[in-house]
This record gives sequence, structure tokens and C-alpha cells, in this order.
Amino acid sequence: MNGGRKFEEIFKKAEVPDLLEFSGEYSVDMLTILPSLRKFAHRKYFFSEKGKVVGYNMLFSNKVWGHFFLEEGTCEELGSMKVALINYDVPKNPPIFRRMRDEIRCVKKGSLYIGRFNYLIKGKPHFFGYFSLSKIQ
Repeated sequence: MNGGRKFEEIFKKAEVPDLLEFSGEYSVDMLTILPSLRKFAHRKYFFSEKGKVVGYNMLFSNKVWGHFFLEEGTCEELGSMKVALINYDVPKNPPIFRRMRDEIRCVKKGSLYIGRFNYLIKGKPHFFGYFSLSKIQ
């Protein structure tokens, strides 16, 4: 079984996370296709604002980029399974970032998640690779 197929199976078996369980800092590790940004200390930071879960990406000690919000979503490519969707379509992002969509499923509640990085092209999501989110304690 190749890496992509293995991660697809993990994604399918994982559970739908509750949006409200995302809080604080998570390390990000690209697992397939795209190069890992781990050596740049890639993290996502989640917090509640006006009743929604929102956040941003960070590199190094404090370089903020890629603001987002969480919403319930569906991964159509894998049989319409429910996911937490990280949506980058926010005004403070440059237009190129606004097309990013991450589909997230829970491997271990509160600590480990698997995600699918997608990019919208002509309004349709195109899959580019799997990544993990690990809660930083």
C-alpha cells in the first residue's frame, strides 16, 4: 500500500471532529505530495471569536499567514463524508490563499487529526496532499 492510500484509509476511518474541540496551537506536518514545512515550525493556531472558531498559520516563532475559519463540511471526493473544513476565504488573506480548503478528521480526540489540503480551481476542490495536526501541549 503506498503512502497516499494508507493516509486515505486513516482519513476514512477517523471521526468527524467537533469544531469546538479546536483550541490552541497544533503542529502541522505534510505527509504526502507537498514538501513538509515542519523545519520552518509550521503551526496552526485556533481560537473562538464571535461564536466561531477561527485561526491562522504560523511559521518560525511568530510569522503569521493564512487566516481561516472552521465550518462543517463534506469531502465529496471520498463519498460525501463529513469533515471539519478549514476555510481560508477571509478578506485579510491575499487572493491566492482564499482558495485553500483543508478537510479535517479526528484520529485521536483532542490531540491528533489528519487533513486533506485542497485548492479551489474554477470553483472545484483539487486534492494536493495529506497532513497531520498534532496538539501542542
